[in-house]
Amino acid sequence: MNLKTILILVLFSATPLAAKQPLIGTKAINFTLKKFDGTKLTLSNLRGKVVLLDFWASWCAPCREELPFLDLLNNRYGNKNFEVVAVNIDNNPEKAYGFLKTLSVKLNPVWDEKKQVVSAYDVGTMPTTFIIDKEGWIRFVHSGFKAEQFVEYKKQIELLLHQNAPKRPGNTASRKK
Repeated sequence: MNLKTILILVLFSATPLAAKQPLIGTKAINFTLKKFDGTKLTLSNLRGKVVLLDFWASWCAPCREELPFLDLLNNRYGNKNFEVVAVNIDNNPEKAYGFLKTLSVKLNPVWDEKKQVVSAYDVGTMPTTFIIDKEGWIRFVHSGFKAEQFVEYKKQIELLLHQNAPKRPGNTASRKK
């Protein structure tokens, strides 16, 4: 083997395997983050609700288009066991807060200051949206955003709101004793 081949092998063997985005049908990864209003949000505390988990940033053009739609969804379904969890990944939360103000969006996002949650979810595209059922299972994933997707989001949310939690292995809540 020549030196070039050895260096290439060493380089690739030292490269860590990339994280893998959670798949549809897997449990959503739990986290606790601080909201912009200072309160904390823990994803697992939202069990019993359908959750739209969205990763966004103020520098993201499709996010500028998507966030007002998320605000509409939150207003429409927020009192029906539904919640939008908008995870901001900006380095400066004031910039993100100002961004929301210019869009007249009333969401109260959480801030992923250390980028641990965006990393755990292996988000490679802004925005990325996970729609999670009442039991905490990822049911739909969307990367990027176009206005036409709003109708699809609504259909998916309504489906999950009207659906009993699917029976899964280990789900003892529906078993009779």
